[in-house]
Amino acid sequence: MGSAAVGSLAGTTPPGRPAGAWHEAVPYSGAADLAARLAPWVGAAVAAGDPVVAVLDEDAHAELHAALGDSADAVDFQDPREVHRVPGFTVAVRWARTSRRITTPGGRAMVVGQQLGELPGCEPAHWARLDIGLDVAIDGLPITVLCPFADDGADLPRVQATHRVLTTPNGSEPSPGYRLPREAVVDYPPPPPPDLGPPAAVLDFGPDALPQLRHLVASLAGASGMRAERVADVVLAVNELASNSVEHGPGSGRLQVWNDTGFVAEVLDSGRMEVPFPGMALPPPEGARGRGLWLASELCDVLQAWSDDRETRVRVHVLT
Repeated sequence: MGSAAVGSLAGTTPPGRPAGAWHEAVPYSGAADLAARLAPWVGAAVAAGDPVVAVLDEDAHAELHAALGDSADAVDFQDPREVHRVPGFTVAVRWARTSRRITTPGGRAMVVGQQLGELPGCEPAHWARLDIGLDVAIDGLPITVLCPFADDGADLPRVQATHRVLTTPNGSEPSPGYRLPREAVVDYPPPPPPDLGPPAAVLDFGPDALPQLRHLVASLAGASGMRAERVADVVLAVNELASNSVEHGPGSGRLQVWNDTGFVAEVLDSGRMEVPFPGMALPPPEGARGRGLWLASELCDVLQAWSDDRETRVRVHVLT
């Protein structure tokens, strides 16, 4: 992504149309100010026939809707409480997939994601991991992501470190202090795996036990009420994770499954996984690892991974 200015968001003239991925932090002083900054971008995207997703609080939603007029009907306004009930990396992947809604040649997608400190579970680390993950997930895609944040100074160092571009009175400028994702993510490790209680099933597996593993996952996924097509997706996802342990890890592992509320499968092994952004982007064809993680992420609602010198565990969730 280039660092040239693309125009002031606060102006009345629609901004330029960036090439490639564009990820910009937008400070604002209130809902009306935010709407004035966003309206030129969003209005231009709607006029071009681009898909637009906006995740805003009620006040900002109302102000932007009023500023856009009839054009607001073309915007997919989403509830931030629903969007951010999953980890930041998962949100980043879902926003990157907005580019799949493009239907016109030369089109690009737009996502507006307001950072809201009052949301349950959305501490500063959530927003940092979301923004770090976005730079990985949207790389090379025709998508603009705008990240409004309260202009009170409290979050500015974090925002500068996790955005290449920052809106200023002079327009869109390179953000001072920006750090590449692999560097920045070190300061924002994932929270520890939540305790899910006793699993419904446990299976220690090696190469010969993969058919048994697939049968067990199919049985428990079906018992959780999933459609047959969804069960097939989950079986494939968990098989990919277990195959990683067998083929690229220590050669064996342990499967744990919970299916009382939704469906969660965890694959645990004694290896170390050197993949800082698991499942977030399709790896190159020559990549030794990562394709199974990407496929599992595509097939399930949430993929999370933890790895240290003792073990690696990967969980996939199907939400209800």
